[in-house]
Amino acid sequence: MTMTDTLVACCREWGDPLEVLRLERWELPEPGEGQALVRMLAAPINPADINVIEGRYGKRPSLPAAVGNEGVGVVERLGPGVDRLTVGQQVRPVPGVGTWRGALVAGVEELTPLPSGLAVEQAAMICVNPATAWRVLHDFAALAPGDWVLQNAATSGVGRAVIQIARHLGLHTVNLVRREAVRPELEGLGADVVLVEGQVKLGREIEALTGGARPRLALNGVGGESALELAKALAPGGTHVTYGAMSRRPFTVPAGMLIFSDLRFVGFWVTAWYERADAGETAVMLRALAGLHRSGALGVNVEARYPLARAREALGHALREGRRGKILLEMG
Repeated sequence: MTMTDTLVACCREWGDPLEVLRLERWELPEPGEGQALVRMLAAPINPADINVIEGRYGKRPSLPAAVGNEGVGVVERLGPGVDRLTVGQQVRPVPGVGTWRGALVAGVEELTPLPSGLAVEQAAMICVNPATAWRVLHDFAALAPGDWVLQNAATSGVGRAVIQIARHLGLHTVNLVRREAVRPELEGLGADVVLVEGQVKLGREIEALTGGARPRLALNGVGGESALELAKALAPGGTHVTYGAMSRRPFTVPAGMLIFSDLRFVGFWVTAWYERADAGETAVMLRALAGLHRSGALGVNVEARYPLARAREALGHALREGRRGKILLEMG
């Protein structure tokens, strides 16, 4: 089938997501040298996508911009000189290309091959939240089975993936949440301890919660006082990793934590990791995550699915508080 244009969810200015998101039809060129035509299948709405539309993200594409940092498509046609991809293969366009669209033409260097055998919805969501969770659990502390990890934002996509991957690795988790009602769900995923923010003073009671162990890794997706509370519970020499800032509040690190406790405070951005990693490193991680998906050890819950033509409605749903899963755009 020859495609001449495609539906695209895009922005021509940055601002309030519900006001600036547009649906347009864009022309598709034929794939040229080193390019592929990809038909998109599905894409989630992540917090980073909302930040992009607002103009608050770490990198902003040029306007007008197709929106969407994650998703899965299938290669439909190949241009001359392409030998790294095959027709029918599932791929993820890299950030900046835009995934909230029916189809796209991109260079092969802008397409990440995905492991085979994954359900479409899980393939659409494997590269951001599960990948972030995988990296923060592997790259910042030498953890062994039985060790403890602290995290806030435990109901987020990253938080849920951390719980599941940690259980697979034999690690235990202490998880901070905002609502008591989510406790059974997180415990069902494998969370060892679930606490409502402010319920206890972690720095004073962490050893009672963990059976005497002080964690050496804390994962912060919130910022503000919540981030500081994690730091107070870390073991001397521990590492505090910030991968998000949902509260948009800074936190102040007391000098004593740096001097006397020798804590390390670092940041992590999975987009930057992909830019540094070579194709082999990326493939190894995605194969590991795909294996967890296939075994049932890892899954990303979907709360609702919307066709691309209802992208603005889907975005409104994604902005609601208290969701229990991703909002997924299906391209049809």
